[in-house]
Amino acid sequence: MSRVQTSPSTRPAYAVWVLLLALMLVLAACGAGDEPAAEEEPAAAEEAAAADDSDSASADGAMMSSNEAPQLAEMVAAGDLPPLEERIPNDPLVIDLPWIEIGKYGGTLKRTTTRSDFRSTSAYMYGHSPLHWEEGGTAVGPGLARAWESNADATEWTFYFREGTRWSDGQPFTVDDILFWWEDMAANPDHPMAMPAWTLVGGQPMTAEKIDDYSIRFTFVSPSPLIERELAAFVNGGISGNFGPYPRHYLEQFHPDYSDAADYEEFTEKQDWWINPDRPVLNAWMPVTLDPGNRLILERNPYYYVVDTAGNQLPYLDKLEVIYSENAEVLKLRIFNGDVNFHAHPHLSLRDLAVLKENEANGDYRVLLWDNGAGGAPAWGVNWNNPDDGKREIVRTVQYRRALSHAMDRERIRKITFLGLGEEASTGTMSPNSVQFNRSERGKEILVEWRESAVTYDPELAASLLDEIDVTDQDGDGFRDLPDGSPLEVRIDFPAGNTAFLETAELMVEDWKAVGLNAYVNSIPGSQVGVMTTNATYDIRLYGGGAPDGPDVLTYPAWLVSYGSGGRWAPLYGAWMAAEGTPKEGTELDLDPRDRTPPREEIPVDDPMYRMWELYKQAIAEVDVAKRDELTFQIIQIHIDEGPFLLGGIADPPNIVVAGNMIHNVPTRDDLPLGGWHGPGVLGMPGAMTYPEVYFYEE
Repeated sequence: MSRVQTSPSTRPAYAVWVLLLALMLVLAACGAGDEPAAEEEPAAAEEAAAADDSDSASADGAMMSSNEAPQLAEMVAAGDLPPLEERIPNDPLVIDLPWIEIGKYGGTLKRTTTRSDFRSTSAYMYGHSPLHWEEGGTAVGPGLARAWESNADATEWTFYFREGTRWSDGQPFTVDDILFWWEDMAANPDHPMAMPAWTLVGGQPMTAEKIDDYSIRFTFVSPSPLIERELAAFVNGGISGNFGPYPRHYLEQFHPDYSDAADYEEFTEKQDWWINPDRPVLNAWMPVTLDPGNRLILERNPYYYVVDTAGNQLPYLDKLEVIYSENAEVLKLRIFNGDVNFHAHPHLSLRDLAVLKENEANGDYRVLLWDNGAGGAPAWGVNWNNPDDGKREIVRTVQYRRALSHAMDRERIRKITFLGLGEEASTGTMSPNSVQFNRSERGKEILVEWRESAVTYDPELAASLLDEIDVTDQDGDGFRDLPDGSPLEVRIDFPAGNTAFLETAELMVEDWKAVGLNAYVNSIPGSQVGVMTTNATYDIRLYGGGAPDGPDVLTYPAWLVSYGSGGRWAPLYGAWMAAEGTPKEGTELDLDPRDRTPPREEIPVDDPMYRMWELYKQAIAEVDVAKRDELTFQIIQIHIDEGPFLLGGIADPPNIVVAGNMIHNVPTRDDLPLGGWHGPGVLGMPGAMTYPEVYFYEE
């Protein structure tokens, strides 16, 4: 039976809005934060008549709409911008959330980040996503696409986009922009972007067929029942490579197939909007000024296709300003001084909660706690593909990884790092919110079994496990050595500037030293940690958001089976998985695994990763939910029996969010279904589910 979803934005409310747009005329006002958007209730007849009699026209007689920001109305009146009805679709996306009120136009959202590339700003944008998370991540609704449907066996999916949607430069958005992402980037063997896992169901790439300018069909060789969740995941538009679209009309001029460019060097420099203000976007705000490594300024996108329930074009806020902070201490000082009026990323340590609360009045802000949603936070990947032969040999023993886990005093970590908050100690499971753990008794049971495997603090057991594999002190210096007698150093590769979990790492070092392991924290730039992950040259690395992914554990499988170059514990094997079914499969076999592009290594058939990968491929193509869950549980059973592959702290700790008192429509934990799910990138908060475009400024 065909499944059809339709956007609620086709409600009669929009027809009412069009009528109001023609009737409601006001003068444009100046200043930040003091211009109310159109009220949800229609004005009384006499008020409408008074508005008609008022001086609501510019000098040349052009009328200005109250359903858009005053600055845009002025541009329309001056002839510098098309009227609102020509800038947005006939059926715009309507944001209707239980905790929000109709806002006011004006003001600037000011945030800071320790990432000099400003990439984290993408977490504030959801405009490029075809589908959106709803109900706290337990459901999926329309986004850039107004409706979608599949055939009975989920091998064909058709998406219908909003006619009249435009890029921030005013050029029409069409499915050609999606085809450009797919054909000229992701599925192009010469382009460095990898095909997302969801496009390779059945071991072959999907095909994308243009039906018309606003309709596209994806066809798979096997059933692909998870597409809805995959296309809601992340915030898209380039942040993860998960889904386009990319502005074809702009990027073709840099693409070797459409220009005289010799390679993709300039193309890749231009393709990401957070480093290229010239690149058009579909987001609420568009970048206008970039001072690399210092500041990024974004202004309202006059063509944004989203409105509030009264038909007012969003966003309410004029600007979004992002300032680089050299480290977390500088970041916190800016919050204390009131230089920042919203902060959600990077995560702040709960140890800072008291001082943040003490400075609320000085900084004119309030502190909120949203749930992280993680199965185990923070999470630590132990490198299965370690380049050191001796380390790799012991990492692949169950005893070594369980010794690391049993040596961790998680309750001490909870008390010191998390102030006693959060849920159960965890080896590093996926999110307890995930559907697999909530729709059957078997799911509930296996979550507990996974969470509790090797989680008990038992340093004596840890020491005995290390003894079993001959990781002993052979030279009498007080630290254990590798079985061949060479020194063993346990290096935690940690991104500099992330102090939220530095204390956790230091506590782990103390615990591991207590059982004779020469452990230490290696603080390096975050970008370097990413390179070390792709090349699998790290020892143990931090994942600050925890092991959080959901709402379905099969989406974004880097956590479950270490899929992709960002695979959480076996990135060389993960990249091999990602190449299967693509033109890269079977190529560069004469090169060393780390010299391949991307670095990748074939998975031996006797390796647990091979069995997990085979089960995963079956699971994502299984239409029957119960059968799909059983295949997923078999993967998890490998984690239980032969893991842990990920180390975790505790489940679902709270995350700190700072909101200036002048910033309204920011939800509390109690407002948010499931408490927030703020940790994972796959959920994309705050851009997804809280929608910063509805935040508004009022002193």
